[in-house]
Amino acid sequence: MIQYLNNIIKKQYNPFLFLYRRVVGTTLNRDISDGQVTIREYYFPIEERFMHARVFYPDEVQQANEPAPVILYLHGGGFIGTTFDTITNTCRGIAYKTGAVVVAFPYSLAPEKPFPHALVDGIAMLGWVRDNAEMLGVDPGKIAIMGDSSGANIAAAMNIYDIESGNQWIKQQILLYPIVNMALKETPGYEWSLDEYDIHDNDEIITFIVKSLGIGVHYINKLYAKNVDLKDPLVSPLFASDKTIQQMPPTIIVTAEYDFLRIESEAYAKRLVTNGVQTSFFRYLGLDHGFVDKIGIFPQSEDALNEIGIRFRETFGLGKMTESESV
Repeated sequence: MIQYLNNIIKKQYNPFLFLYRRVVGTTLNRDISDGQVTIREYYFPIEERFMHARVFYPDEVQQANEPAPVILYLHGGGFIGTTFDTITNTCRGIAYKTGAVVVAFPYSLAPEKPFPHALVDGIAMLGWVRDNAEMLGVDPGKIAIMGDSSGANIAAAMNIYDIESGNQWIKQQILLYPIVNMALKETPGYEWSLDEYDIHDNDEIITFIVKSLGIGVHYINKLYAKNVDLKDPLVSPLFASDKTIQQMPPTIIVTAEYDFLRIESEAYAKRLVTNGVQTSFFRYLGLDHGFVDKIGIFPQSEDALNEIGIRFRETFGLGKMTESESV
């Protein structure tokens, strides 16, 4: 029996994964909402297990006493890890700046649960929010989807599924430095090159930062999308058809200058614009991947949420941010 258990442990133990899951949740950030966001926890059954939803209510919503727009937020972490602690202050900030209820949840992680488990969880969460809109105090006709990095990949895939299934429940998508080309294949509008980055000669640190995430994507492919067609639009949204893209809702895409994913994110934004989708695109200079996680530390993180808040409020007909909120 001891040998049997040791064999199981040896097969399941992955030193990289073990370390990654402990490091990825240690991002330094702080609450910028001045205590004006209330958190509630919900648990509900799905596929013989319980999912956990953390729901963020800004005071603005509670004072209005009417159904509010809602944002479903999917965390990053390379499809293989992160924690609620990493994104809690980010979600507080999103709720505070947008005036929306924010619903975050820990979807299934690879390699234990590879594609399409995380996507299925996201679709289930979307259905749960709609089915329980009255309990949650949200308007089922005003749903936005948002994510960062791998979470933005799942959010974009959910939007594609939502369109192709004929539902079109999602009225806005907000993508922070999304992974949209897991295949890492060139397209008519995408070709990755280090020459696209403004890097001074012999600046080895920035070169390493840019290239390292690309190496990580190759590794993630083996864990999240093994034995899957990497050009499937539900895996790589960049390969969605023009017909599908033309039906996409207003979109916000945020990237960082020294992010390996910047070029594919920009290629995705260009496809949306070319196909007539209302698109707002931001590139934050001097920063690398994941900078919005540093909310309350990097001023650019709050600026990104300000820009998102302005456009979200315009889309859903909410009042403008107050001066104190937009600072």
